[in-house]
Amino acid sequence: MRQPVEAAKISLIGDRPKNQDRCLYLSSPKTILLGLADGLGGHPRGEIAAQLLIDVSETLFRQARKPLPDPQHFMLLCIGKAHELITRFGRRQTPPVAPRTTAVLAIVQDASAHWVHVGDSRLYLIRDGQVHARTRDHSHVRFVRESATKASRAHSSLTRCLGGMVQPPVTTCGPITPLQQGDTLLLCSDGLWGQVPSTTLIGALSHPAAALEQSLQSLARRAGETPNSDNITAVAMRWLAPDAASRPAESQHSAPPNAPPDHQLDHAIEHLNSMLEKSGQARN
Repeated sequence: MRQPVEAAKISLIGDRPKNQDRCLYLSSPKTILLGLADGLGGHPRGEIAAQLLIDVSETLFRQARKPLPDPQHFMLLCIGKAHELITRFGRRQTPPVAPRTTAVLAIVQDASAHWVHVGDSRLYLIRDGQVHARTRDHSHVRFVRESATKASRAHSSLTRCLGGMVQPPVTTCGPITPLQQGDTLLLCSDGLWGQVPSTTLIGALSHPAAALEQSLQSLARRAGETPNSDNITAVAMRWLAPDAASRPAESQHSAPPNAPPDHQLDHAIEHLNSMLEKSGQARN
């Protein structure tokens, strides 16, 4: 029997030349995985880095026995393996490059949520119209005065990400959080949370009667109306009432399938499984 949830996701290119965000929603009868990655546009092939996190997470999730004995360990394994493959991919390019990405992963299992994150892509747990929990960005904020007549403007730079360094980043792990009826988990890139006021974000996702997919679409469209908007990506899951378990599976599960990868990602994805296999053999 599948878990009583409603889920949805969306990803828009915004005013950027390409979409470097990626997201993921996978479920089994006992375990759900949500993931999001925002490739860093200031570094080459950020979309590759983001796609590799998603591909690694999906591959390991499909291989793992569910329920997961240790959800936190599983997510840290995904982060570490993705970082390894991202740096290896970068070294193999001519000339070598350093793709980078943020990462946020969440596992829902045994009516509880677990999550980890690196960078400034966020997870929100919305309960009773308020933010019950939220990840804290791994970024440094500085204020720059644009001119003598204009006020200072805030600029932020990431302090942690996947890729770019030999050692994997220090990953922040959230507490194990039992879910209550109506709780909504939202994973989103800064193209959404940075362009939509938090009150609007929370309000749109706090009405159980509103379809989650429609709420995400409305929020994403609003973010996209901002001049010079960034890529806008979100994946969300709402924990339904216990009696929802008796409804048909189609009404419980509304997450759309993953979009096909861009053609430019073929090189990275083609070697993903072989990299995982070789890495596993090297450790044995």
